[in-house]
Amino acid sequence: MNNSSKTLTVLIGGVVAITLLAFLALSGLAATFAWMEGSGYGSGPALCQAVTPGVGTSVSSKTQTPGANTSPCVPASEVGAQVVAWAKAMANALYVSPACGGRISYPDCYYTWYKAPGTAYPPSAPAFPQAVIRYGAQVCPGCSAWANGTYQCVSFVRGAYSQVYPMRLTANAFDLWARYAGQPGWMEIPEASAPTGQRGIPMPGDVVIFKDTSIGHAGIVMSLELPTSTMEGAITFSNANSVSPYTTMPLLSDLTVDTSSWPGYTVWGYIRPRTGGAFTQLTLPSGQT
Repeated sequence: MNNSSKTLTVLIGGVVAITLLAFLALSGLAATFAWMEGSGYGSGPALCQAVTPGVGTSVSSKTQTPGANTSPCVPASEVGAQVVAWAKAMANALYVSPACGGRISYPDCYYTWYKAPGTAYPPSAPAFPQAVIRYGAQVCPGCSAWANGTYQCVSFVRGAYSQVYPMRLTANAFDLWARYAGQPGWMEIPEASAPTGQRGIPMPGDVVIFKDTSIGHAGIVMSLELPTSTMEGAITFSNANSVSPYTTMPLLSDLTVDTSSWPGYTVWGYIRPRTGGAFTQLTLPSGQT
């Protein structure tokens, strides 16, 4: 009887140990996938993009009203979808210098490195698009802003547009807003730069402009989900020289972006090619101002 109890105890203990090990292994695997989806190199986050390059459909120019019972993804135009595809190929190749030991800190330990074509590191990352590297060398030969290891946010957005609808003008990130104001072929969709009733709905492929006390920041809108009457929306953008190649922030009912995760930054507005979708005016649900 004693021996049987001991045997049973050993067997149960073995089963429990195996179960725990399996759970830990699966948890670690899930954590790895979550890391790859949210910030590290890999395939990037899941994006709600309703249009693929070449389809040619754009968001309707009619007024849209946040407040429905479902939270719809805003579709991309043909141009926007192509820009998103290039931005994704670029963002997935970005990484932080191994010398940082996994630490994220400004200015030397941000995502400013990319996996150059023909190199092996990082092993699981795709190569940065060669066409974008060539474009940078053409428009700004020898510039550190386009160089591997010091790749900047403005270089990222111009690189994403380079093979689709090139941005001929450049400036520091926040100064792009003034630089492209009134430029033929471009339009601006205000956010914090305008009163509530004058704001517009961003679209995938737009250049998002951030204002801060310095030179600001810029990125590419990858995905947009409008707010509803019961929940906030979400905006996902990609960028370089940042804490992550992809960042998602809440989109509020007045179309402001909750940037509390980035203290000191405000989304000022969006820059869009005039062929990239009509300006869509915000209409607030009844009772909101």
